[in-house]
Amino acid sequence: MSQVKAAVKAVITNQEKKFLVIKQVIGDFIIWDLPGGKVEYGENPYNTLTREVKEETYLDIEIQNIIGLWWFFRTKLDNNQVVCTTFLCSMKNSNDVDLTKNPANENISEFKWVKKEEFLTAAYPVSDESLKTLINKLTL
Repeated sequence: MSQVKAAVKAVITNQEKKFLVIKQVIGDFIIWDLPGGKVEYGENPYNTLTREVKEETYLDIEIQNIIGLWWFFRTKLDNNQVVCTTFLCSMKNSNDVDLTKNPANENISEFKWVKKEEFLTAAYPVSDESLKTLINKLTL
């Protein structure tokens, strides 16, 4: 039976007014996403976001505020719907992104710092257009 899952995602900005996106390979599909992940039962969503970003990118973040929601359906996996609460974040330190220290060994193959206008193009396929709708509303 399909379920709705809660996730948290981070729009991490840098001094150049760009934000971090990660490239994920899921089977035959390539999508661009924001760092973050699924909230585990009993876990504080803020702690989830800090943990997931550290696991995926090796960055320490400061969560600033909620900027909105987006969602997608995992039709190729389990048909669950994932609803992503998304936060504006900044880096606590000047660590470089390091995808090699990913303890969950997720299929993240690349990262980029992008401007909003660049991310909104077809060069960045996403799991659902609701992500691009959310990003389009941002003032960075």
